[in-house]
Amino acid sequence: MKKIVLSLVIALVLLVSMALTASAQANRTYFTAVEYDCFTGMGSEPWSEGNVMHVRNILHVNVDVSDTSEFNGLNSTIADAEFNMQTGGAVIRGTLSFQPETINGTWEGTWIFTGNKGKGVAQAVAHGTGALAGKTLFLKLYDAAPDDPRYANLPAMCAGIGEPESIVLVEGYILEP
Repeated sequence: MKKIVLSLVIALVLLVSMALTASAQANRTYFTAVEYDCFTGMGSEPWSEGNVMHVRNILHVNVDVSDTSEFNGLNSTIADAEFNMQTGGAVIRGTLSFQPETINGTWEGTWIFTGNKGKGVAQAVAHGTGALAGKTLFLKLYDAAPDDPRYANLPAMCAGIGEPESIVLVEGYILEP
C-alpha cells in the first residue's frame, strides 16, 4: 500500500513539474530589434584617475525597431562609465525608460555593458508599468558590424532626437505573469 501511495505521489509531482515547465515556456515572447543610438548630452565632464577615465550622466534617446509592438519605440537611458585607457576595458551601466509607440505603459529598468577594446555585450532587465504591468523584459545587446547596411538609416532615425552614434542589435524576451 505504501508503495502505491508513494508511486502516485511521485507521478503527481512529475506531472505538476512538467506542467509548470510547459507553462513557463508558453509565457515568454521572444523578439529581435535594431536600436539606433542617439546621443543627447552629458551631465558632467569626464575625469581621469590613473589609467581610468570616468564619465557620468551620459544621456541617450534611442529608437528601437522590433518585430513586437511591445519593443517598438523610444528608449531613454542615463549611463555612468569607466574606461581603462591602458587595457581598453570598459564598464558602462545605467537606467532605462522605454516608451513603446502604441502601448500605454513603459519599461523601467537597468542595464550594464562590459567590453574590451571596442567589443562587448550589454544586458538589461526592466519591469513594465501601465498596460505592461506585471511583465518583465530581458535583453541582450550587441554592437552591429561596422559595415551593417542599416547604418545608412542612422541619421534619419536620430533626426530631431540627438546626434547619431551607433547601431545595436537586440535579442530579448518578455516574461508574462
